[in-house]
Parts: sequence; C-alpha cells; structure tokens
Amino acid sequence: MKKEEFVALRSGETASLYTLSNKDMTVTVTDLGATIIDIICPDKNGAMANVNLGYGKKEDYLLNSCCFGAVVGRCANRIGGAAFSIDGKKYEIEKNDGENNLHSGSDRWYQRLWNATVLSESSISFSLDSKDMDQGFPGNLSASIVISLSDDNTLIFDYSAISDKKTIFNPTFHGYFNLSGEGKGDILSHELMIYADELTYAPKGSIPNGEIRNVHGTPMDFTSFKTVGKDIGEDYDLLNFAGGYDHNYIMRRGQEEREIPLDCNGLSIFKNAVLYDPISGRRMEVFSDMPGLQAYSGNFIRDAFGRNGEPYHSHSGIALETQFYPNAVNIPAFPSPLIEKDEEVFHRTAYRFSV
Repeated sequence: MKKEEFVALRSGETASLYTLSNKDMTVTVTDLGATIIDIICPDKNGAMANVNLGYGKKEDYLLNSCCFGAVVGRCANRIGGAAFSIDGKKYEIEKNDGENNLHSGSDRWYQRLWNATVLSESSISFSLDSKDMDQGFPGNLSASIVISLSDDNTLIFDYSAISDKKTIFNPTFHGYFNLSGEGKGDILSHELMIYADELTYAPKGSIPNGEIRNVHGTPMDFTSFKTVGKDIGEDYDLLNFAGGYDHNYIMRRGQEEREIPLDCNGLSIFKNAVLYDPISGRRMEVFSDMPGLQAYSGNFIRDAFGRNGEPYHSHSGIALETQFYPNAVNIPAFPSPLIEKDEEVFHRTAYRFSV
C-alpha cells in the first residue's frame, strides 16, 4: 500500500495518506480522522473521476467544517437539547447546533490522528481511544474502523467498539457523493431509490420527536427511482424545515434479495439505497446493518473549494449516512445506540460502485 505524508497538525504530528487499490478503483484515506480523501472510479466509457467531494487545500481537512469524507463519532447526527440520560444519570454535552448537539460537538473524531495499521494493499485499520467523558460521553471507549476495497469495487467500513461503561456508539461515514465527478455540477439530476416506506418526523430544528411518517405520496418518497431534484423545492413541511432533504429514513428489513453476501461477525447486511447518474452511467449501492439512513442533499455546503479551486455550492454532493436514528438516545421507541459495559459491538456499511 502506498503511504505518503499528508498534512502537518497543530500538535506537530504529521498525518499520512494511504492509497487502497484494485484493478478498477483507487481510494485514498488519511489517518487524520480515518477520513476518505478520494474515491476514483470509471464511468460507462472507462473515464476515471473522483466521486467524493473534498478540499483543494489539504490544510482545510484540519477543521473540515463540511465533514467531507469524515467518519463521525461517538454519536453521529443530532441529540435534542444536547443532553441524555443513561440509567437515570443525566449527561449534558456541547450545544453546537442551536440548543442541540450535532455530530458529538466541535471536538470531533475526524479532527484527530488515529493509529493506522496496514492489513493489505486494499485494507487498512484505524483505531482511537476515546477517554471517559470525551465529548461529554461516559466510558473509556476503544474504537476501530477497518476500511477495505474489495475486488468487486465495494468500499467497506467495519466499525467496532468496546467501553468500560454503558455509553453511546453511533458512528457513520459522512462522505458526499457526486457520481458525475466532484466539481462537475450538482446532484439534482442523480436518480435515487431508498428502501424505506417511513421516516422519522423532525420538526424545525431537525430533532425527531418519536413520530413516524409514511413517505408514500409525499415529496419524501424514494421507494422507486426519482431524481433528487424532482420534489426538493416542493412546499412541504419537512423540506421547508431542513432546506431540502436532510432526513432519517427507516430501513426495511427481512427481504433476502437485498442482502449483501459479506460476512461481518454474523451481521445481516441489507441494501439501503441506490444512487445512479444517467450522464456518467455510474451507480452506487449502499448496504448496512444500521437501522437508519440519513439522506442529506448538501443543502448548506458553502465556503468550500474543491480539487480545482472551484467553489462548491448547495447540492454539489449528497451524503447517504447509515446510522441509528437522530435523537434515538432520548426516544425509547427508537432502536437504541447504547452499548453495554464491556460489550464489543460491530457495524458494517458498504458502498458498491458499478456502471
């Protein structure tokens, strides 16, 4: 595996860049946050392009305010009121999204240097020790992510963690995809299908309150292929609240034809979504064991410049984030992101590219 220096950190350490490859694709990742920098794959004519949004200046990854290519933890998405309770004990965390917490606060995992171990020319492991009360969460938690590129062009994220206290573990990959190639317009003409009949209702502030809404017959319906831009401007409460799509879809489970034949500690991995670009012919399938998928149409991408120095704008990319539901720790009816003391947990998410 190719390894090279990437960027100097304020601590004086230097982050490295690693290149994973197979016969069709190359993926570059840095130990700064286990962040994906490049995903380069062919279109229907064999032309290569980077389909992952990222900064033209490597120093911008030190802050990474847009979460480009980031792995988010301990808890992805939002926690209402920036507070939660575990076994009767209340924990208050940073309010960095109005009165709420977003992506665990401003001291984020993707701004830290992880320990890297090369496993093969197409697989690498990153590990991080998160101390008790780091970001306000209880427990000394040891987290690891194995990132692999398979021979069939599947980019795989295997997450695992163990803690000495009951705590939250809800990681996600926050890459933004543009299957035409980053910097080549917006994703509004991309076609999207999501295997979900329902989503979590989130009023203004994007904090789910426990209500579930059926998507059929609404602008939120992606049960069959539809362009991202078709209904994004409709006068509909959820779209108005979020300025576009930024919603948690509840994944269907149990249809064997949607399982991916990838073994990961006995997990059942299902297809969550398919993204297709009719211009390039590129297709991306999303698989995971996680119960939710946050579809975010990049409504607030701004003040970011891509590989060629051109500015990104709203909808320059779309994020498809597999995770537990937003605010799940405060809604007993939702699948729980809590892990027990000394319980090792595993999650897998995979993105398969084809034409």
